[in-house]
Amino acid sequence: MRFACFVVISLLLHFWSWEAWAQEELIAQAKKEQDLVIYGTAQAHQVQNYLKNFRKQYPFLQIKYSRATGETLTSKILAESSGGQLSADIVIINNYTHRIFMKRNMLAPHVTLAVKGFPRGLADPEGYWIGLYLVPYAIEYNTKMVAKNDAPKSYEDLLHPRWKGQMSLEKEEYLVTQAHAQYLGKERASDWFRKLARQDLALVKGHSQQTVLLSAGEFSLVVYNDIARTEEYKRKGAPVSWVDAEPHITVVVAAGMFKSSRHPNAAKLFLNFVASDEGQKEVLAMDKPPALSKFSPDYLKGVRLYPVDWTLSDSYEEHNKLFREIFWK
Repeated sequence: MRFACFVVISLLLHFWSWEAWAQEELIAQAKKEQDLVIYGTAQAHQVQNYLKNFRKQYPFLQIKYSRATGETLTSKILAESSGGQLSADIVIINNYTHRIFMKRNMLAPHVTLAVKGFPRGLADPEGYWIGLYLVPYAIEYNTKMVAKNDAPKSYEDLLHPRWKGQMSLEKEEYLVTQAHAQYLGKERASDWFRKLARQDLALVKGHSQQTVLLSAGEFSLVVYNDIARTEEYKRKGAPVSWVDAEPHITVVVAAGMFKSSRHPNAAKLFLNFVASDEGQKEVLAMDKPPALSKFSPDYLKGVRLYPVDWTLSDSYEEHNKLFREIFWK
């Protein structure tokens, strides 16, 4: 027994020593590279808040961040890559899109011991992406129009006649509905979506716009909205809240490294930071829930999340077509 414990301890010390040596080597090489270029979908001020401690640790790096919305950023990256002009080292985008880049052989895997400690669905075991922050969704409602006790208790409740003409759905809610369909099963999901579509939904472009209109009383409910955004609006005094009803579809916004990276060692330093406890804690400075639940904000304590399966991107065109057929009539 003692010998077995000795072997385990020796192996752990070996791995920790190797990790420490590898980190020092990365730092030495990153000092020569000097730069780090990041593309992402998060707001620039949020990323700058996140990077404060990273910059303190590696002051020799000049970090450049370029932000765009998901579809725009994806198109930009694919266009730059096809022309051999991709300047980014790191991309921060949902893991669903990382799947697209991985299948095009654009990502370089990077695995650390910290990543191996991430729960399933929050980091790729092969190292193609590491969860940075979460975007958990829930039914959102106007608290002036709907009392807490009267709010729907489940997604099935949204089919009740009282909510007809009182709800909004994001016009291009493809990813969340695809994950919800996976959760429900194909036949059950198709039936539920078609019944929901008969509830005279207000289709609105953009979740932020939905929350603004919800706060103004344009409708009573939003079928899916970001819990973190709802909490932000609540703190600002908006009359909004959310329902703890499963499934809480959760988009994983992740960091990955491009194979064409011009500053690969700086990129690996960043990924090591993202995977570390320190890096996960810093996500709170972005006003986002970290990927690791042990650092979750209080409003998510005890809430069961359902991370989006990144392989859903393999059939996104089929689902998007079905979504438009059902909801865009």
